[in-house]
Amino acid sequence: MIKNKKMINKNFRKYFTIFLIAALLLFVSGQEGCSTSLNQLFPGNADSGKTGLDYSLISGTDMLTQGKLLVQGESFYVGIHIENYDLNPKNGQICIKDNIADNYDGISNQGEGECVPFNIKAAEIVKVQGTGLSKKESEEIKPATADVYFPTNSEYSYNNLPSLLKPYEASLQVSLRYVERSQATSTLSFQTEQASVTLSQEPTPIIISATKSLHKRQDGYVLNMDILLKKQASARIFSPDFSVENTTYFSAELSPEKISCSTSSGEAILDKLLIENERLIKCSTIIYSTGEITQSYPLVITLDYGVALEKQYNFGVKTSEEI
Repeated sequence: MIKNKKMINKNFRKYFTIFLIAALLLFVSGQEGCSTSLNQLFPGNADSGKTGLDYSLISGTDMLTQGKLLVQGESFYVGIHIENYDLNPKNGQICIKDNIADNYDGISNQGEGECVPFNIKAAEIVKVQGTGLSKKESEEIKPATADVYFPTNSEYSYNNLPSLLKPYEASLQVSLRYVERSQATSTLSFQTEQASVTLSQEPTPIIISATKSLHKRQDGYVLNMDILLKKQASARIFSPDFSVENTTYFSAELSPEKISCSTSSGEAILDKLLIENERLIKCSTIIYSTGEITQSYPLVITLDYGVALEKQYNFGVKTSEEI
């Protein structure tokens, strides 16, 4: 009898342990399967890979898409589906051109090609019910969308191309341009010696990070900051008027104190700043105080620049019955 009780207790502990492990695995799986939260979309956390604007070609029977084979003389159109992951509305222009001489009709490749303006609403923050045991509600960014079509009042076709045994290898170049104003903000508190600065910013083509240090001097403190600008690989950056590439307007404010900024080589930054992949900026100010600094200071870093998203789609044009 005692032996049976020991066996029962042993089996109970065994199955109870298995149950706990299974429940824990289910909980973890539910957490990993949850939709990306709003916090995950901001710097300092893993993001969804989507920042600012993105676009793709619209599919359809008579729409030009990646890998499509057109027949010479066949009518076609180009549609662009735009998505905005920014919490601000955007406007700009989108241009298309091909690599086939305009003598053979099709899409104009002169200058920027054929361009039309676009306007798109801001993205929305939506509530999403979690999965798994926790059922915890989270937040997601739902992008706004807009569609643009070319041409506006006719149709495209290629004509009079020389007869080739293989399809003519062609490409469609698409360029979307818009002006971006992005800000990174923080409240600097000097009660701790934490070197990193926690910045709040939306996902944009240039990500900002910063560190700080505070040094005591006779009449107050010297605040030094290192600000790192890092460009995302998917976008080309221009001045706001698109006249100069790899250029942004930069400003940093630490109200009510005056702050001066320079490049790592010591060149003062007045407004324009060159940036390729990344750029380090050094800023400093003097905070006059006879004792410890008890108040906090609002930090606002502002960037103004133009963004160009460029993609190429390959297609073919059949000019002969024999392939």
